[in-house]
Amino acid sequence: VYTAHHDHFGQRSEPGHPPVIYNGAVDNASGVAMLLALAQAARALPKAPQRSLDFAAVAAEEQGLLGSAHLAAHLPLPSGRIAANVNIDGLNLLGRTRDVVAIGQGKSSLDDYVTALARMQGRAVVPDPFPDRGSYYRSDQFSFARVGIPGAYVKSGTDVIGKPAGWGRQQREQFENADYHQPSDDVRDDWDYSGALEDGQLMFYLGLKVANS
Repeated sequence: VYTAHHDHFGQRSEPGHPPVIYNGAVDNASGVAMLLALAQAARALPKAPQRSLDFAAVAAEEQGLLGSAHLAAHLPLPSGRIAANVNIDGLNLLGRTRDVVAIGQGKSSLDDYVTALARMQGRAVVPDPFPDRGSYYRSDQFSFARVGIPGAYVKSGTDVIGKPAGWGRQQREQFENADYHQPSDDVRDDWDYSGALEDGQLMFYLGLKVANS
């Protein structure tokens, strides 16, 4: 099951001012766009995988994982028949990276698949560079893990190709401080989609690897 949350914070209204819209372009319209792209790619496969691939756009992640928790409690199949969840929450729009972050590394055997696929791309898997933020427990794969379904939440690292050391981490922190959960999380002309593409390929192959194993 691939998931991405389609909600954000809607709009904010103040007396005498026009509404301010929280577009949530990175978090998580970008993830929903990737979810749709992966579903399209799956349909285009010349041969269907041995297990089915399901795609779910869940709601109310920003309000406490309510949508994915509801889905995990009302699955269309028994949880023991669902092999894994691949969750997409915010894409890398800074460019290609030499590293891949496995959020919640060490919590499931999916780590081995992620490591092998990253190596195929010439990248290394690294721990979460911001472990103090509890990202594993604040995104939708956690709802699946709570009912015994291994979850993978893969994000690009901060070692951006062609940029000086520390640039990627600086950009990530700048987004967190200025745009995360703010109306300013909007589409920008300077986005570099090459990193998102590479991460999307990794997530696609991860789902296929699980589906065919």
